[in-house]
Amino acid sequence: MDLSAKRHQLRNATIYQIFPRNYSVAGNLNAITKDLPRLSDLGIDFIYLLPIHPIGEKDRKGKMGSPYSIKDYRAIAPDLGTIQDFDTLVREAHNLDIKIMMDVVFNHTSRDSVLLSEHPDWFYLKDGKPANRVGDWSDIADLDFSKPELRQYLIDTLIFWVKRGVDGFRCDVAPIIPIDFWIE
Repeated sequence: MDLSAKRHQLRNATIYQIFPRNYSVAGNLNAITKDLPRLSDLGIDFIYLLPIHPIGEKDRKGKMGSPYSIKDYRAIAPDLGTIQDFDTLVREAHNLDIKIMMDVVFNHTSRDSVLLSEHPDWFYLKDGKPANRVGDWSDIADLDFSKPELRQYLIDTLIFWVKRGVDGFRCDVAPIIPIDFWIE
């Protein structure tokens, strides 16, 4: 299929967005997997999963926190299930010719993220402390894209999910991230 045909096919695809915690009474990945036959009958081409990663606890907004305040880019939030549950969802969706798309939130992490703990030098600093550039996003710390190691980690994170069968990504606040990262 040539590029023009692929673009036309994507333009006409039906994308079904799911916030897993509110999708069902169970609020987990297994509930989505069980519902795949119904979604297939609806003619869904893609399932777009909003963030499925563990939510940070430090400076958390509200009781649950924001799913965009991510603690670990390469993990599944325990309340949603396990990485094996995710793999099953992807496999079963693919068996029904449904593709899986997921949110990537690469502008920032939670203030207690794995990356902030392991690589504090990968973060934007204000007055010597990890900070964010958007005032009301007080539960997150922005990443510093001048760090080549950070860029490689994020690229490797995309590869990690692609190897698990993810077919596409929606990039949260993509315009805030330097365009040269996306090109890279």
